[in-house]
Amino acid sequence: MRVVITRAENEALRMAQSVDGIGCTPLVASMMDIELSDNPIDLTGFQGVIVTSGNAVRALEKGNEDRDVPVYCVGPQSRKLAESLGFKNVSNSFGGAKNLPIFLHRETSPQKGPLLFLHGGNLSGNPIQDVQRAGFRVQGRKVYGTAPIKTLPDDVRAEFEKDVPPEIVTFMSIRTFKLFRDVMQNEGLLPKLRDSMAVCISPAVADFAREIRWKKVFTAADMTGPAILEKITELKESAGAPS
Repeated sequence: MRVVITRAENEALRMAQSVDGIGCTPLVASMMDIELSDNPIDLTGFQGVIVTSGNAVRALEKGNEDRDVPVYCVGPQSRKLAESLGFKNVSNSFGGAKNLPIFLHRETSPQKGPLLFLHGGNLSGNPIQDVQRAGFRVQGRKVYGTAPIKTLPDDVRAEFEKDVPPEIVTFMSIRTFKLFRDVMQNEGLLPKLRDSMAVCISPAVADFAREIRWKKVFTAADMTGPAILEKITELKESAGAPS
């Protein structure tokens, strides 16, 4: 079973190893290049840091040596990464950025001081304003940039040009899905997805994926990479597909 991995290359290569480990064939089609900022991240005066992605966690690790700072993550995947990088005071919300205000009120208090919100160049919705409306003082800071990749790798394009296209395409974010959709449309391959399945990290991503026609759209049990792999394994076993 062939699995297309659309996340940024630094994360896609790790995921490809995991996909190979469950007996599937990984096809890396990164839709974004990621560049972390070289600027230091000064945490003076902030009670803690909000991160909504693994890239923000990596930028924090690169830009500051304090591993005791409270780190408030959106989703368990960012939390696991933060803990693996040595951060000691980490917690995570569930349900995406929309639950951030409730989560923060449970974990801390506006009276403890302002929060630093680390993000990339594109934020879905208005999470900073949502947290501010909940009574917190928040300062946003862009700590990484993303550049879209506008073509498929030759090997992945060749697989989609076959009579039977890759069985699974994975999506870890709404933006990644949109970029992949546009690339497939520009290359005249969008109809091929009717014979592929989409595996999405969250219901929100799955809702966007359903804008186009797939064989089926699936959502992982939770917002983590291991849950994506569990869903792929389940589909592989149910299909009786060869490696």
